[in-house]
Amino acid sequence: MSAHLDRDPFAPPRSQPQWLSWVLALLAHALLVGAFIWKITPPPAASEEAVEAELWADQFEQAAPAFVAPALPKVTPPPVPQPAPEPMPAPKPPLPQPSPAELQAQRDAELALEQQKKQEEKHRAEEKARQLEQQRKERERQEALEKEKREKQQAEQVAKEKAEKAEQAAKEKAAREKAEKEKAEKEKAAKAEAAQKAAEDKRKKEQAAKEAKEAEARRKAMMDRMMAGSGGTGSAAQSSGPNGGKGTGSGTAGPSAGYGAKVAAKVKPNIVYPDLVSGNPRAEVRVRAAPSGAITSVQLVKSSGNPAWDEAVVRALYKTQTLPPDVGGRVPTELLIGFRPQD
Repeated sequence: MSAHLDRDPFAPPRSQPQWLSWVLALLAHALLVGAFIWKITPPPAASEEAVEAELWADQFEQAAPAFVAPALPKVTPPPVPQPAPEPMPAPKPPLPQPSPAELQAQRDAELALEQQKKQEEKHRAEEKARQLEQQRKERERQEALEKEKREKQQAEQVAKEKAEKAEQAAKEKAAREKAEKEKAEKEKAAKAEAAQKAAEDKRKKEQAAKEAKEAEARRKAMMDRMMAGSGGTGSAAQSSGPNGGKGTGSGTAGPSAGYGAKVAAKVKPNIVYPDLVSGNPRAEVRVRAAPSGAITSVQLVKSSGNPAWDEAVVRALYKTQTLPPDVGGRVPTELLIGFRPQD
């Protein structure tokens, strides 16, 4: 068998020789150290001295002379001038001595000047005092004018307030008198209205009493005539209607069932009662009538508790004058019927 076939294919690979790796590692470290040394060590050209070089040409040329700075000229300060000596002052001549007359004149002039100054000072003082007095008087005059102005304004204000108060009092008085007058007129009108109403009520009562008296007289006269003509009366039967009316009639039959409503329908338009009635009270009256239907008397049988409503019902019946005919044209001679305000 060959050597290739002797080796196990699943075995790990054989290790390489170690000396080659060490050589490469040392070489890399040596290069790295050399690079550090070369980077840190300065180049040798930096420590060399400067070298001069001369250039030569084929033709001779004079070299330029070296530049020499010119010397500055020496400045000599100018001499300081010496001040000239001051001349000695000439001796003053002796002053002439004034004479006694000149001395006296000088004294008189000084006295006159002093007197003039005193006069001027006195004049200035008098002028100043005059000005001060004038200012004081002007100030007093202004104060007097201001005071007079204030007093005048106060007097005008007092007069204005007094006038306003008087005007207000006059307005209040006029309003009070007007209110009292209106009140008196209203009271007078109310009294007149009450008197008129009382007179009207009195007239209506008198009229109602007169009408009742006349109706009673007519009834009596008619009854007398009827008694004289027939000599008797028949029996009466009672019936009631929707308004609670009951009546008696001549003969054997009473009023029909709807006769009460028929009478109420004729009487109610004549009821005059403007006041409001609390509740619905019933006034029950007895009405007597002639065979012709003429109402001969009205009598309040049961009061409603409201006298005004009772009187209105009685007046309405007298105003109606006649009762409507019942079935067959006959009229009951006596009827009891009730009236309510809200029926």
